[in-house]
Amino acid sequence: MLSYRGMRKSKPKTGSRKKKSAPRVKVKQGPVLKERLEVEFAKAVKSAKSYVGNPQRLQSLFAEAAKQAASMPKEPFQETWPYFQAMLRLVRAYSQGSYRDVPESTLVVIIAAIIYVVNPLDVIPDALPALGFLDDATVLALAVRRSRQTLDDFMTWETAAS
Repeated sequence: MLSYRGMRKSKPKTGSRKKKSAPRVKVKQGPVLKERLEVEFAKAVKSAKSYVGNPQRLQSLFAEAAKQAASMPKEPFQETWPYFQAMLRLVRAYSQGSYRDVPESTLVVIIAAIIYVVNPLDVIPDALPALGFLDDATVLALAVRRSRQTLDDFMTWETAAS
């Protein structure tokens, strides 16, 4: 019986060890997801460079992104949603030639963010309920941080032009 009791005592320890190791796995996945997100965004940046001088591609991207944005949940994006809408309007105005006061590097970041959001098979597929748009929201937040002043200037221009 002594060995039986010893076995019973060891089972809870094993269970408690498993519980302690689970958070370690999550911590290891964080950098992996971040790295994968950076790799995917770098691909979007590379692709975005080919859009800058091509108004037709920009107009197609705008149309596709605007269509998808109409059916996307806004909750994951929080305060970046209005800036996402401004990004879309800026790309449309740039493609039409009505607004060109955008540094090319900033335009590339904005286009890359839109390309990433439009892609349904990014780091976290958009079809996954409650999680699918979290990576998109992260990319948008990054793009907004890099382009906030340009977007604010564009929105000021929009207000003055109307």
